[in-house]
Amino acid sequence: MIEILDDLGVLVRSDLDPETLSLAGVPFGADAADSVQRRQITEASSSIVHRSISGTDSAPEYFAADDRRLTLEEVIDSAIGDGGMVHFADKLSYKIVGSLVVGFALYGAGCGHLAHFGYLRSYEQFLLAFGTGDRTEESRVYGDLLGYHNYYWHSRKHVYWSAGDEDGTGCLSSISLGDYPGNAGPE
Repeated sequence: MIEILDDLGVLVRSDLDPETLSLAGVPFGADAADSVQRRQITEASSSIVHRSISGTDSAPEYFAADDRRLTLEEVIDSAIGDGGMVHFADKLSYKIVGSLVVGFALYGAGCGHLAHFGYLRSYEQFLLAFGTGDRTEESRVYGDLLGYHNYYWHSRKHVYWSAGDEDGTGCLSSISLGDYPGNAGPE
């Protein structure tokens, strides 16, 4: 089992198998109730949440379909037991389906664990390190380039490059591994 946080460079590999990985001590495929550190979860999402409010300097608030306020503990229970996402302050998350951890995510443009890839200053450098994806999609709003979604199907990996400008400058801002839409091939 390869611990991602001990070897962040492993994330560039094109032959990566998520089932051989762990993130922050949680193995891919593990039972979430037994392996996820509940007390360190800062946010969560699950099907019981109809509406949520969150901000940079405030704790998230969750509401059920009947507008009843939900506690973070209720949302965590639902995410771990029935499926959802749990997020941690150090910019990593686990995707849970049927109480099993089926996805890992690291995020934060130029910060957190992804600061390891700060040496990548252009999309061309990114492609040299990670290789060309099986599918690449430009992200644009009103004609402005926001970045590139790069999918590596063999590794079930999605890597997002945030563009600083049309010239390709920018930074790596997220990596997801496992059972996320688009990670395993065309849908």
